[in-house]
Amino acid sequence: MTYAADGQRRRGRPPRISRDHIVDAACEVGIENLTMAAVAERLGVTHQSLYGWVQDRDELIDLVSDRLIARIEIQPPADPASWRVSLRSYANSVRRLAEETPGFAAAGLRRFRTLDNSEKLNHDVLLLLTDVGFEPPMAQRVYDSLNSVLLGWLAREQSLIAIRQRLSAGPSGSRGLITDFAEAELRAPADERFEFLIHSFLAGLPDPSPTPVAPAVGIVVDIRDDLVEQAIGVE
Repeated sequence: MTYAADGQRRRGRPPRISRDHIVDAACEVGIENLTMAAVAERLGVTHQSLYGWVQDRDELIDLVSDRLIARIEIQPPADPASWRVSLRSYANSVRRLAEETPGFAAAGLRRFRTLDNSEKLNHDVLLLLTDVGFEPPMAQRVYDSLNSVLLGWLAREQSLIAIRQRLSAGPSGSRGLITDFAEAELRAPADERFEFLIHSFLAGLPDPSPTPVAPAVGIVVDIRDDLVEQAIGVE
């Protein structure tokens, strides 16, 4: 089977489905529960028929993720000094998306996203950072590091839901000092822990290099007379 660049089939019988239909159904199933069989069942087709449009489950997760990424908001800073506020707003937007879509964060850690909306988001954040003075390589490093921190924290939060539910169902235990502190942290409000994470990360980032002052053009200052007078002691 061969594929067109936009995911359209080149040959075969007239389709009952399309790539967009498959992604729609996959979004309804959700990343966390996504299987080719579940998507096929929702569409009323065999799961083998899906492979005429997508290579495998991983590609389908990428397509779903890319559609969701279009919802992430980028707020340009009101002034160059408030670029950290813009990154905080971005972090909050990613968090909302991950909490609404279980499995999104964990999938982002496993896959390097290169589809259209992912690349546009990368470009928009780099533009924000370079506009306030970051060199492009450092801007990319800031963006990649922030995403690693965000997605790692969000994936771990998702994995600990069952443990927190068990803790909330009973009183806190007393099983040693370290365990008690760990349990207290598990019980701490998510907003409080997320704020600590983002504040710590943003505070540790370097400030962008100041824009170098361009040398004055067309102005010549002759200091030779002053230097001669100083050398012979003339007041």
